[in-house]
Amino acid sequence: MGPNFMTSIVTGFEIAAGINAETLKRSSAMARPPCCTILLDQTNAGMNAYTERLRSMALQAGIKLETETYPANAVDLFERITVLRDDPVVDAVATLYPLPSGVEPVDLALALGPDKDIDGLHPLHAGRLALGVPSRAPATAQACLLMAQELAGSLKGKKVTIIGASRIVGRPLAQMLLDQEATVSITHAATRDLPSYTLRSDIIITAAGVPKLLDANHVAKGAIVIDVAINRTAIGLVGDADQAALSGIASVITHVPDGIGPVTTACLFRNILEAAETASSIV
Repeated sequence: MGPNFMTSIVTGFEIAAGINAETLKRSSAMARPPCCTILLDQTNAGMNAYTERLRSMALQAGIKLETETYPANAVDLFERITVLRDDPVVDAVATLYPLPSGVEPVDLALALGPDKDIDGLHPLHAGRLALGVPSRAPATAQACLLMAQELAGSLKGKKVTIIGASRIVGRPLAQMLLDQEATVSITHAATRDLPSYTLRSDIIITAAGVPKLLDANHVAKGAIVIDVAINRTAIGLVGDADQAALSGIASVITHVPDGIGPVTTACLFRNILEAAETASSIV
């Protein structure tokens, strides 16, 4: 790569459209549209707006979304989860963040069971993923892998640093990258000397939630930056990458929120479809 080049800011709309087209084809062949119930705090304006966007986008994939507000307390929530688990018309359940106080994501996944868990948090899905066996992975981790493959081609031998070790991005994504024979480093809030990891990476995937975390001191010339973070600031939504500082250094930076965001949504719809297909094969 020459000394002067333009850093590309890429979106995920094309990848998402391809996934949604395949999901629509498969869902159209079913007796009824796959149905997912979304639980959320409907007093949270941001979550309400996000859910409405999901609902409109789901039509492109032939997915039906229904929404409910979280019950007033944890006991009622787990009772509702049990009802939804046993409802044959509900194929999948999504629980949006923030969760009610005192409720752990894994506990919800255990109560729901593996069949309707589309977040990949049930131990059956997480365990299969850890063993390198095909499993239902979290949508954001799937999206990051697809974007990395789109931008870099084969990941075999590529050096990848992940910033963030969450259950829905960093940890499952590391397993998926290892399955592609990438060399993976997982960093997080307690990591010392972050540049010592990122500067030697072909691909950096960041989900730290820290605006301008990645600057010219962190990224090697020509590296790919996949920015998963969505940080609300006075100037609007930004990621972890300081795009101005990385201009002419990174070869590619994904757009925030239209880089990983659309692909994550498409992967979520595909997870809902697969849950519905599993249910229909059991009946």
